[in-house]
Amino acid sequence: MTCRSLCSVDLGLDNIHKISAQGRYELRIDLRDGRESVYAAYDRFYLSDSRNLYKLRLGDYNGTAGDSLSYHQGRPFSTKDRDNDVAITNCASSYKGAWWYKNCHRANLNGKYGENRHSQGINWYHWKGHEISIPFVEMKMRPYEFKGAVGQRGRRSLLLQ
Repeated sequence: MTCRSLCSVDLGLDNIHKISAQGRYELRIDLRDGRESVYAAYDRFYLSDSRNLYKLRLGDYNGTAGDSLSYHQGRPFSTKDRDNDVAITNCASSYKGAWWYKNCHRANLNGKYGENRHSQGINWYHWKGHEISIPFVEMKMRPYEFKGAVGQRGRRSLLLQ
């Protein structure tokens, strides 16, 4: 199976949980707006199972995007019909996408594409704030000890979306 066939697939939370439960995984998020590119990397990444509402677990941050995702640490996944956030409103309904909302978000990579009204789009607060919808985002995970062909940490990954 090629990366092209794997990389364009939405794996689903159950499968991401099963993969991340196999050992230590890391997460990298690449964000691009025109010629500007930044990234956020977390040295640990794990999703709990459905009984535990797919809670997000992250390790230490490294990167150039600023750490907007750690705000969501330990949060269960919320959808418009399963409101698991701590806000008075339903964040998934208000911000047009399912996510690991808290009260509501500093990162929302499932927001409405191209929507620049406050917090409505694809947002990464510590880079573009809540007013700019980011046109390109990739979430990628791989085993922490992944080695490339030359014995270095490789670049290949499994896309989450």
